[in-house]
Order: sequence, then C-alpha cells, then structure tokens
Amino acid sequence: MSLGILGRQTFVYGFGHVVARLVAFLLLPIYTNVLSGSEFGTISLIYTFLGFMTVILHYGLDASLLKHYVPAEDKERTVILSNAYVSFILTSFLFCMCFILLRNQVSSFLFGETDPQIVCFVAAILFFDVLWSIHLLILRAEEKPVQFVTISLLNVCLTLGLNVYFVVYLNEGVMGVVKSNLITSCFLFAVTFPIIFSRISFTGLSKTKWKKMMHFGIPFLPAGFFSMILELSDRYFLKYFTDLETVGIYNAGYKVGMFMLLLVMGFNMGWQPYFLKKGKSETEYIAKTGTFLLWTMTFFWLVLVLLSKELVQLKFGGYSFFGEEFWPAIQIVPYIAGAYVFHGLYLVQLPGVFLKEKTSYVAIIRGLGAICNIILNFLLIPIYGITGAAVSTTVSFFLMAFTLFFINKKIFPISYEKKNISIILISALSIYFLFVNLDLSFTEKIIMSLSFPALSLILGVIRIQDIKTLIEK
Repeated sequence: MSLGILGRQTFVYGFGHVVARLVAFLLLPIYTNVLSGSEFGTISLIYTFLGFMTVILHYGLDASLLKHYVPAEDKERTVILSNAYVSFILTSFLFCMCFILLRNQVSSFLFGETDPQIVCFVAAILFFDVLWSIHLLILRAEEKPVQFVTISLLNVCLTLGLNVYFVVYLNEGVMGVVKSNLITSCFLFAVTFPIIFSRISFTGLSKTKWKKMMHFGIPFLPAGFFSMILELSDRYFLKYFTDLETVGIYNAGYKVGMFMLLLVMGFNMGWQPYFLKKGKSETEYIAKTGTFLLWTMTFFWLVLVLLSKELVQLKFGGYSFFGEEFWPAIQIVPYIAGAYVFHGLYLVQLPGVFLKEKTSYVAIIRGLGAICNIILNFLLIPIYGITGAAVSTTVSFFLMAFTLFFINKKIFPISYEKKNISIILISALSIYFLFVNLDLSFTEKIIMSLSFPALSLILGVIRIQDIKTLIEK
C-alpha cells in the first residue's frame, strides 16, 4: 500500500468517521435549543458511559482481532473472527444483564436520573453497539471503505430522524434521545450482521487461538480503560464539583473541539491496516506521514479556533446553532482541539509498539495520561471550571505523545523532519497569538486561516509533489 493509497483511505475512512460522529454535532442545535442544561448534562453522562463501556467490553480483543485478521488467509480469518465474536457476545450479554439487575442502584449515580428504565435502554444500546462496531472493524480490515461509509451514512440519517421525531415532535426529552439511540443500534446491528454471519463458523472455536489473541490484546484492556478515563471522566468530575448544567455546557464545547478527533480517527482507521503490512525495520514512511499529519491537524485547528464563535452563534430559522445558554462553551475549543492534535501525534508513533509487539507500553502510556488527567481535574476544576477540565485533557494528551516519543527512541528510532515540524508549530502559534490579541472581522479570520498553508508552501514545508503523492496510485 503506497502513501497515496493511505491518503485516499484516510480520506474515505475519515469521511465515514466524520459522518458517523457528525450526527452528534448536527443534534447540537436540537439539544441546546430544545433541552435544558441539566437534561443535556444527563445526556452527556449517558454518552460518556456508553463510550467508556464500549471500550471496556472490547477488552483489547478488537485490537488483537485487527492485528491477526489483516495478514491472515481466508480459512485462518474464519477461525480468528469466530473466536473473537463469540467472546464479545458472551461477555457483553453477561455485563448488560448484571447492569439491568442493578438498575435501581446505578441510575441516579451514573446519569443523574432516577428512572431505572433508562438503565435498561442504555444496557441494550451498549450490547448492540459492542457487536455492530466489530462488523465495521471487519470492513476496515478487508479495506472496504465504501460499505463502511454507507453504513455510517445510514447511522446519521436514522439517528437524526429519530431524534427529531422523539425529542422535537413528541417532546420526550432525555427518554426520547435514549429511544432514538436504541432503535438505531438495533437496526444497524441487524443490517450489518450478514457481514459477520458469512465469515464465522462455530467449528472454528479454539481455546488455544482465543488465548493467543487475548495475550496480544489484553494490554489494551487497561489501555482502553485509561483512555476512557482520559477522554470522558471529566464530565463526572464536573458533575461532582459543579452541576449538570455545567456538564451540558462543557459537553457542547467539547463537541466542537472534537472536530479534530474526527480528522485524527479518520487517519487512524487507514493508518493501522497500513503500518501492519510494513516491515519491522521500516521507519521513513512514519516520518513523512507524521509531518503531513501535523500540518493537516494544525491547519484544521487554526480554522476551528478562529471560526468557532461564528459557528456556534450562527442563526437559522430563529435559532442559533447553540442555544445562548451554551455560548460560553466556545472558551474550551482551543484546548480540546489542541488535545486531539497531540492525540494524533501519539497515534502516528504507534507502529513501533505494534510491530515490535511491545503493547504493554500502550497501557503504561495511557495509564500515565489518565493519572495526570485525574490529578489535574481535581486541582483545576474547582478553580477554573470547564476551562480547567479542558486544560487537563490537553496536558494529558501531550504527556502521552511526549512519552511515546522517548520510548520509540529506544525500541523503534524514527528520524523526524525536525525543520519542517518547527516551521509548522512556529507559524501556527504566531497566527494564534495575533488572533488572541487582535479584534478581527470574519473576513480577516478567513484570510488569517489561509495564511498558514500559504506560508507552508512558501517555506517549502508542503510541496506540490507531496500533494501529488497523496493522489497517485
């Protein structure tokens, strides 16, 4: 696979991931104009729990599935997938049943709501989400981005339509959001299940094979746990130190900053299958990819930061994109978007620990990030509120990328393009400094955003040949 193919697959998977996550962004005008701050805070906690538990219930086996499935032949792929998928069914079912049995005890603690029915619905959503995400993982492993994007589009249309019906038309509030997600999850599981059904066989179940896959994947369980603490626990800290309204405002700003995450995860979906096919001694492609990724992320970071105020206050049909109650959320956008720039720099350095099979480092690094995040949340949220939570996230992601850089110097040395990286960072920070200290019009912000790629071309950081490389076969 050439860098050109990586570039195109990153675009396609990125588009699919953006489409899938875009639904959360498109729903913001509904949630912030129709729902109260406390209701949106409850929804934020529900989504936080779902994101957290989806990772836990994959317990690293999804990463191992991808690692072993990609290079395997058809017959071996059946064995690998069958063992993993049956394992996911059993563990997800057992957890969700226990969760439902404890619904009266956990409802208020986890979601700020005393409605046990919500817990039952969330458990069902979780079960189907764990499984149908594996269906999409197989499409990635088999490099079928068109089907991936099609399913993502279906997810968006169905979720958006059902939310409009239940939340706006029927005015069912939090319960309407939960119903919409449950129906969508069930439907997507049903329509994508044939992907799995045609590729598994119960005769291929093997305890030995399952143990081998778990041996590789188990370090990703604590890694996933730490990652979710890093990305999602700040909502619960905010709930503890402040209130549900503050959680809702923070989550609204976080969604805007997460535009950067969409770009990063789109890249990662193409990046993992790409580097898994590389040799253990190849490193030059990482340096080139790292420079281009940093440039792309930095450009989008600048655009997002410079134009976020105009975005959230955009008027249409008598409503603003964010309800006025949520406008203070834009103050955290630079920090959250910046955090995911560092997350991208962390991901681009992962080939070393994968190819050298040093996956325990992933758990150590993410654990370090999670501990840092917890400590900073305790220290900063009581003083700075949502800004403290956002800064905690940024510092923690930076620490992860920085730590992996030094680990790779020992196990997988990479000669990065230091000159180009320096130019990118200095240019971006200079533009941001001007933005913060000048009162700019919308047109001036656009011009300032475009000055970054112009400077990059003039200074030779990005060349026309580099662009051609990404579109060549």
